[in-house]
Amino acid sequence: MNRRRFLQGAVSLPFATTAAVLTASGQAEATPFDRSLVRQLARDAAGKPYQAPDTKLPDNLNNLDYDHYRQIRFQPERALWHSEKLPFEIQFFHRGFFYTPRIDIYEVANGQATKIAYRSTDFSFDSNAPPAPDTDLGYGGFRIHAPINKPDYYDEVCVFLGASYFRAVAKGEIYGLSARGLSINTADQKGEEFPFFKTFWIEKPRWYGWAGSVS
Repeated sequence: MNRRRFLQGAVSLPFATTAAVLTASGQAEATPFDRSLVRQLARDAAGKPYQAPDTKLPDNLNNLDYDHYRQIRFQPERALWHSEKLPFEIQFFHRGFFYTPRIDIYEVANGQATKIAYRSTDFSFDSNAPPAPDTDLGYGGFRIHAPINKPDYYDEVCVFLGASYFRAVAKGEIYGLSARGLSINTADQKGEEFPFFKTFWIEKPRWYGWAGSVS
C-alpha cells in the first residue's frame, strides 16, 4: 500500500529521539513547521500512487564502487552548528554506491523549517570528480556528533544512512547491530515491506551556552 513506502523523520535534539512516520516530501523552504505537518504529509501521501525514489546521479557518481565511494568525505568543519557551542553537530553523507536514493533534510529553528541545501564544497572527493557547483543532489543520510566521551571531541553517536537502517551508540560503547526504522508484515508469507527514509526535519538544540561537558 502507498502509505507503507516512505519513512519521514522528525529528529528532536538534544534528546536525539526520532519519530518516524510515512509520507512523501512536499515542504517548501523557510516555512512554518510543527509535527502535525509531518502527520498530514503522511496522510496525503497515503492517498497517492506510489512513486519510486529519486536515484538519478551524475554519470561519474552513478556506479561508484565501495573504495571510490569511501573517498567522498564530508568536511567536519562544515558540520551544521559547528563552532556554535551546542551539544550536537550534524554531518552529511553523500549519495552514491548503495546509497543512491535522495534524502532531503530540513533544519527546524524558531518554528521555521529550512531545507539544507546540498553543496559539493562541503565534501572532499579525492579521485572522484565533484558535481557541478549548481547541482542539487540532496543527501544519502546524516550523522549526529556529540561530546559523549570527551568534552573537547564530538563523537559520532547516531547514523541514518540508506534504506531504512539507523544505528546509535551510548557513552563508552561501540556500535553493535543496526535497526530498521519500520518493518511491516515481518516474517509474513505474503512478504515483508521495509520503507526507506526520504525526508528528515532536524530541530536545532535549544541548549545554548553549552560548555562541552557531559555526564
